[in-house]
Amino acid sequence: MVFLSRKHLESILLISFAIAAILLALPREHKEEENGGGGTKTTTPIPTVAFNTLPPPTFHVFVLSVIFAVTFSFSAILMLDTDNNGTRNNCNYYSQLHIVLVRFFEGASLASIASALAILCQALFLTATSSTCWPPNTTSSLLLYLRC
Repeated sequence: MVFLSRKHLESILLISFAIAAILLALPREHKEEENGGGGTKTTTPIPTVAFNTLPPPTFHVFVLSVIFAVTFSFSAILMLDTDNNGTRNNCNYYSQLHIVLVRFFEGASLASIASALAILCQALFLTATSSTCWPPNTTSSLLLYLRC
């Protein structure tokens, strides 16, 4: 079972808010994507710093992961505040259900922030290693240097 302290939940909440604030400040580029049913295309603003090499649905999953991390960690913090004096070992049915819900929110917030950070690391890695970052002369001279 997952037992996160209040400080861990607060740090997940702060990291999620920081990611969201940084996302609002990044420059964006509108990319076209096809909708599922009718073949219509829509444009989506995607940050060009990290997510320009990935398809737009990957950015959407990243944003949803950040939203879920904020929601679940905030819910777990609120449920910990309503707990009976901070103890988790009362024997009635309500308190057992309360403990199960708090544990679920703790685990879901941890899974959400982990998936958001994994997607962000993947996006940053693919952007850093993409061929569009290198000027063409540098690439060819680097390849010639590596052959020798």
